[in-house]
Amino acid sequence: MAGLWIALAGLTGCGPQIVYDFVPPESREGRICATQCQNAATNCRQMKQMVNQQCQNNYNAMQQNYNACKESGAKHCVSPTPCPYNSTSECDQNYRECFAACGGTVIARTVE
Repeated sequence: MAGLWIALAGLTGCGPQIVYDFVPPESREGRICATQCQNAATNCRQMKQMVNQQCQNNYNAMQQNYNACKESGAKHCVSPTPCPYNSTSECDQNYRECFAACGGTVIARTVE
């Protein structure tokens, strides 16, 4: 009998959340495929985290330059733009689609 994988998605906090239940494919090939989907999703999340960290490092350096510029009394200091919100929702959506394409079942439900 196939196992049941469960994952939570959505923001923690107020309001309902979407919970995804993952029923793995029954075939060996399908399970291998689903594992490849999981690996791709992990790589996607890691890449987004790395890009976000690089953006934050650049932002911090530019903020220091901006502060030094302001402290020097210069009139044309350029304030850095904060990094955009970095969500892994695209990675999660791709994983769900990939998992289903491998023969697995993804069941979305809302919980309070």
